Amino acid sequence: MNRFLIAAATVATFSASVIADDAYNARVDDHAPIGVMGDHFHKKGEYMASFRAMWMNMDSPVNTAMGPQSMSRTMFMAGMMYAPSDKVTLAAGIKYSDSSMDMLMMGNEVETGANDIGDLSVNAIVPLFSDHDHRLLVKVGTSIPVGETGSSDAMGARLGLGMQAGTGSWGLTPSLTYSRFLDGWSFGAQANAKIWLDDNNYGERVGDSLELTSWAAVHASDNVSLSARVSYMDQSATTGVMMLSSGDAREAITGYAGINTLVKGHRFAIEAGLPIWQDRGANSLGRGFMLVAGWQKAF
Repeated sequence: MNRFLIAAATVATFSASVIADDAYNARVDDHAPIGVMGDHFHKKGEYMASFRAMWMNMDSPVNTAMGPQSMSRTMFMAGMMYAPSDKVTLAAGIKYSDSSMDMLMMGNEVETGANDIGDLSVNAIVPLFSDHDHRLLVKVGTSIPVGETGSSDAMGARLGLGMQAGTGSWGLTPSLTYSRFLDGWSFGAQANAKIWLDDNNYGERVGDSLELTSWAAVHASDNVSLSARVSYMDQSATTGVMMLSSGDAREAITGYAGINTLVKGHRFAIEAGLPIWQDRGANSLGRGFMLVAGWQKAF
């Protein structure tokens, strides 16, 4: 956790010291809901700093007599964006993950957990088309495996990949985003994927995934907007996983509701989600409630 706080403080200090304030002014729904990333770009010379806190839980075990019974994960992400030109915006983000799981083993309740730095994401966002009313962006991204993958339980046994902060694999994270802005409201859609390129040091590889999401936002005032979003996610099975690590293929449709505020150039947002439908195969735990809160400031 200390390493993450040092990295986040470095980003904030750099932003405050080298970037002129109030160079960026946008409508409250200029960005997608806070749970969507890679949805906007910046003009030449602009920066943006961001911080997100994400929480999710998993429950409703398939096997109530043995194995995982519930799991929760809290993640913090510090991000930075910079536009060296009007044609490309560069973005980077680093995560810190804190996970805990309650299990039943041989009739005994066991609690395990892991917390550490996650993988580093580096992206380039290119506007294919943009005017006052429309925006079409493509993102070319990569996930760099700097996160921890060797966390173990109290007995010294390595935890499953689903509990680790990192993946241990290089990945591609492309996306395509369309946004439409009208008088007092807006809507948008995004397709994004995660494609993993190699196995980690333990012979494991996270399953590739595709997510399709769409949203609409309406102005409650000049500084407040309310959003609704629905997403479809299809993730293939993780390969080489340990027993009880919930690595089977998944599909899910999730609904979200959010609120976005703009206060003197600072954007604060929150979004909550619940699964509408999911197919988890033989996975022991089902996805439950999710919450994302964030701060963004463009300069």
